[in-house]
Amino acid sequence: MSLRQQVIVRVEDGTVIGHELMLAHPRETLGLMSDAGLLVDLDRYILDVAARRARSGGGRVFVNVTSELLMDQGLPYECGDNLSGLVLEITERSRLDAEAVAAYLEPFRRCGLQVALDDFGDGFNGVSRWVALRPDFVKVCLSAGAEVWLPALLHVSEQMGSELVVERVETEAQHLRLKELGVAYGQGFYYGRPAPLEGGAA
Repeated sequence: MSLRQQVIVRVEDGTVIGHELMLAHPRETLGLMSDAGLLVDLDRYILDVAARRARSGGGRVFVNVTSELLMDQGLPYECGDNLSGLVLEITERSRLDAEAVAAYLEPFRRCGLQVALDDFGDGFNGVSRWVALRPDFVKVCLSAGAEVWLPALLHVSEQMGSELVVERVETEAQHLRLKELGVAYGQGFYYGRPAPLEGGAA
């Protein structure tokens, strides 16, 4: 297993504003780790790496956090830690009590932590979570037909005080369309493929 990072850019001018930290692994690895009871430790390790990289400068560090870890209040941080530059991406795969998680995260947000809603519209990441969590960023995949909804999502984002990050941008035509619509941030192979993280073995 190894940690990788992928750039997130400002669509208007291509400036890199941060990176998403992600784990590259063989397909069966997470299942084996789950059976061994090691997934929570792995999650906490990756979150700790992300926080340290965020403190070192070089833009924001986006990193996934599972609903299970949030519901267990298991973040590897203390109130008062400097969390500036760190963005937790709340994944869509599991249920959570959004209001309880919002309350849990509030002290960390006062220390600079930001929150993103990952893969909006998929799984459990819908409007109710958006309203309860008030994320700083909302990420949406540029899948077939998604472009039709982008103007509406941009309007809602503005009203909710969130910024939109469009993922899976793969062509210049898609990039130019996002720029035309006024999308703030983009991520995908068009801007850069995931690259190994120096010293990033997990």
